[in-house]
Amino acid sequence: MWFLTRLAVFFYLAIILSTGVFCISYFTGIITFDVAVKLLKQISFDQKLSTILTVIVGFIMLVSLFLANLIYARRQRERTIAFDNPSGPVSVSLNAIEDLMRRIAVRVPEIKEIRPSIAATKKGLDVEIRLILKTDVNIPEMTSKLQEMIRSKIQDVVGLDGKIDIRIHIIKIISDDLKSKKDKSKTDIDVDTPAVPFRGYRA
Repeated sequence: MWFLTRLAVFFYLAIILSTGVFCISYFTGIITFDVAVKLLKQISFDQKLSTILTVIVGFIMLVSLFLANLIYARRQRERTIAFDNPSGPVSVSLNAIEDLMRRIAVRVPEIKEIRPSIAATKKGLDVEIRLILKTDVNIPEMTSKLQEMIRSKIQDVVGLDGKIDIRIHIIKIISDDLKSKKDKSKTDIDVDTPAVPFRGYRA
């Protein structure tokens, strides 16, 4: 699968570069309009050459569709977890597990926002979490607790025996002290600055 993915990237890159070189050559005058028309006429009048080019273009289109379907199918497999039950196969969307992680984060009062991202690998699950915290907190203790909660919940719900690698990134900490100072400053302004009644315009 890795080889086919690399082949798809090389294939599309070759097509894009070839098209780009032709367009640049035409726009800069290296290939003139008359030369392009003459070349197309030669191809159209030569039945054998037209047939060969038609087969080549059709082959390129088929390969393009095959590789696009391959990449899309692989992406879909990476976004699901599949296992077999006695009554038949079962697949679980990784989006559902990400929603489960968000519900788990609600139980932790220090977390303001969580942005999970999960990828399925051959060894198990690769989980990346970005957190915004509400307040100052013991980060090693809180993150360790969150990791164990998520790992335990996923294993209980999905029954996954593979490795679950959970990486956490703290992207912002909103301090309660800073928030309280802002609220206090707003209150002081409201108290110290009385409202002046409007008495009309003076001539």
